[in-house]
Amino acid sequence: MVKIQYPKALSLGDSIAICAFSSGVDKAYHKRLDVVLEGLSAKGFNVVEGDCLRQQHNSAKERAAELMQFLTDDSIAAIMPPWGGDLTMEILPLLDFSAISNAKPKWLVGFSDISTFACALTTRCGWATLHGANLMQIHPDDKDPHLAALFTAMGLEEKASFKQLAAPFYQQDQIDYATKPDAKFNYTAESQWRCINYKDKRQIEVSGRLIGGCIDTLGLLLPSNYYALHEFKKQYAPEGLILYLENAELSPMALARCLLSLKLNDVFTDVNAVIFGRSSAINNDCYFDEYQAIELAFQGNLFPVLTDADIGHVAPNLALINGAFATITTDLCEGMATNVQIDTVLS
Repeated sequence: MVKIQYPKALSLGDSIAICAFSSGVDKAYHKRLDVVLEGLSAKGFNVVEGDCLRQQHNSAKERAAELMQFLTDDSIAAIMPPWGGDLTMEILPLLDFSAISNAKPKWLVGFSDISTFACALTTRCGWATLHGANLMQIHPDDKDPHLAALFTAMGLEEKASFKQLAAPFYQQDQIDYATKPDAKFNYTAESQWRCINYKDKRQIEVSGRLIGGCIDTLGLLLPSNYYALHEFKKQYAPEGLILYLENAELSPMALARCLLSLKLNDVFTDVNAVIFGRSSAINNDCYFDEYQAIELAFQGNLFPVLTDADIGHVAPNLALINGAFATITTDLCEGMATNVQIDTVLS
């Protein structure tokens, strides 16, 4: 078994590269960007801005070159893109994964299209990556414990562990940072994880190495050599995988097709559980919703399938470390998951 490589624990004075390898930040959002960057500086970190950061449109070649520069620069401790975007996929063939593998690991943080590369960085190079809130969401005055958990996770030494609980509430409305640059999270809707199957059980305890991200992009590439989950399991995760996925824009029918395609390609062969994040995708079909799509794809599977988790485009976000060993426990009552706990070990 090959060991997952964990970046060194993030500490005060370390350099964090702000790198827009998916989508940069238009002028309308610069005030918000300045707020969060000043927050990082106030925490005691050295902020290094990439050239692609402050404009939305940069070529794939420019974005790939800048990302490679930061990934192979051993003075950089972490890379925090401002947010996701759409076309990280187009830079994947422009990256030198061999050169990355020979560099010093550093934290890569974010969700949405960030996970398109983060997942590949973990499966291809064995680097632990951190799926959690995006930089533009991290207001320095926001006391959200999930934001604090990002820095807790990055500050851990190898072999350390940390515990997270499911959030009691979530945020229903998206924040427009152009008109509200100082906005903080406002959780008002009650959160409730569900279990699609295992309805005859009273409790679930499942372990494995975490891997996952946004299904809108990962769903197209999970059967490819960029992720190669079977090989990843053989090398790094003989214990099996906990695959987490979150849906940004797929309709229920598109989601069903995507999941069935992954099932036909044996992507779920090596997983011990699948967890779906809470979705903001629009459901225009009253006869077929996202829960039915998931049930259709996973009928007959023997591993637990949980939904409405704190993952992705509906805040808050758990700090999920790709490659780390995790154990998820929950009580069940009529398909509802309660007392959800996620214990993660940087092993």
